[in-house]
Amino acid sequence: MFKTFKLIDKKEERFSATEGKMTFHLEDELGVERSVWGHTQLDADLNSVSITALKPREHPLVQCLFLTNVNEKINIEFTQYNDVFERKDEAAQITSAEDLEKIAKEMQNKPMRVGALLKSTEVKSTESIG
Repeated sequence: MFKTFKLIDKKEERFSATEGKMTFHLEDELGVERSVWGHTQLDADLNSVSITALKPREHPLVQCLFLTNVNEKINIEFTQYNDVFERKDEAAQITSAEDLEKIAKEMQNKPMRVGALLKSTEVKSTESIG
């Protein structure tokens, strides 16, 4: 299942010298707005260098939004994640680094689907090619 999202806003909060939170406000292809967020790891210069979603089903979306600029559109293929994660009450689910390792191993045993992540971008120049 492909979904298209536009990133409307991105906010960062710092909890400590090494941890923070990044919140993304987005809109889907039907105009429905929502927010998702994840915990970030910060480098020595207090820049976010990685992010982990708390809800496993949101992990591919949060990972992609982490690399997306405000007002950009992204397309994400969720079928493989939907094969691994059933829809259920996610209020109590929290994703840890160990959980993500288990997720990655479990997803390796699933059939690969091409186009897991497509980012909509416009090529402005081909000077750097070749």
